[in-house]
Amino acid sequence: MFEPKQVYITKGVQESVKPEIITGMMDSIMEFKKNIVVDYLQVFDIAVSQNGKTTYVEHSQEEPPCRKQLMISNISNKFVGQIFIIDDGNCITVMLAEEY
Repeated sequence: MFEPKQVYITKGVQESVKPEIITGMMDSIMEFKKNIVVDYLQVFDIAVSQNGKTTYVEHSQEEPPCRKQLMISNISNKFVGQIFIIDDGNCITVMLAEEY
C-alpha cells in the first residue's frame, strides 16, 4: 500500500485544501509506513487554531489501529473537516469525507 503511483485529488480537496497540507498528509503516511503496515484507508481530521495560523491534523487508521497528531504552522488555512486518502492498489485518491 501507498507505493509510488498515480495520485488523484478530487475537486473538493483542490478547492478547499492547501497543497502544503496535502503534502503533509502524504508525508505522514510515509512516516506510518516506517513503523507499521498501513491500511488502504487513511483518515485525516483537520482543525484550525483560533488565530488561523496553525493547522492541527489528526492522522489515523483502523487496522492496525494507529493515531498521530501533526501541527502545521504559518500556512493560512480555513478548511476544517475530514479527508480520506485511499490506496485501491491501482491509484491513490485524496478526497473530502463527504465525497466518499
